[in-house]
Amino acid sequence: MKKNELDRLTAFQDGSMPEGYFGNEKKWEIVKAAAALFIKQGTVNTGVREIAEAGGITVGTLYHYFKSKEEIIASFMDFAVLGTEDFRKAAETRLANIEPREALKQAIRLYMDFTNEAQNIVLFWHQETRNLSHELRKRLLDNEYVLADAFEKIIKRGQQAGIFKVKDSWLAAHNVIIMCDMWAFRRWALGRRMTAEQFKNEQVDFIFEGLCGDYDGVTGSGRKEVKSKNKSKHGENTLQQLY
Repeated sequence: MKKNELDRLTAFQDGSMPEGYFGNEKKWEIVKAAAALFIKQGTVNTGVREIAEAGGITVGTLYHYFKSKEEIIASFMDFAVLGTEDFRKAAETRLANIEPREALKQAIRLYMDFTNEAQNIVLFWHQETRNLSHELRKRLLDNEYVLADAFEKIIKRGQQAGIFKVKDSWLAAHNVIIMCDMWAFRRWALGRRMTAEQFKNEQVDFIFEGLCGDYDGVTGSGRKEVKSKNKSKHGENTLQQLY
C-alpha cells in the first residue's frame, strides 16, 4: 500500500511517521477483504474461511491476527479511530498554521484519501449502524464528533477571515464530510465516468463553490442547538431513531 497524503501532513518534526491505520499491512488487507464480503453477503452469511480466502491467506494466518469474526468487525472501528486521530493531529498542527482556504483543501483531500482507501468500511458503517453493539455504536459516534470538530475549526477560521460565506460552520462541516464520503456510496455510478482522483478534484471545487458563494440570508430558518447533558448519548439515541 502506498503511503498517501496523510503521511506527508502528519509526519513528526523528527521525520518519523505515526503508525496510524498503516501500522500493520496484513491486518489492513484482512480488514478490507472482510468489509467487501460483509457488504456483499452480510456479516451473518460470511464465514472466517471466506475472509481468509479473499485476503489471500490461510485460516490459521487469519487467526494469528484476529480471534473471531466479531474481532474483525471491532477492528473496523480501530482503523477508523486511528485514521481520525491522525487527521485531527494534522488539522491542529500543520493545517492550523496555513491560510484557511488551503488548509481546508488539504484537509478534504486528506480525508478523501482515507475514504477511498477504506471505502468499503465507510459504507459498512452506514449500512450496519443499527446492528452494532452499544459499545461500537458509541465509539462510532464519538469518532464522528472528533472528525466534524476538526473540519469545523478550519471552516470557522475561514469565516472569520471572510473567505467562507456559510452561516453555520457546524452544518457546513457535516456537509463536507458527507460529500467526501460520497465515493464510497456512489462509486458504482461515479466510477463509470471518472477515477477516484478525478472525483476528488471535482468534489473539492464543488465544495468550495458552496463555501465561498454569496449567502442571501433568505432561505432556511437556522438551527437551534439541542441541549443535552451527554452529547454522545443524545447522538446515539438520535441515530437509533434514524435507523
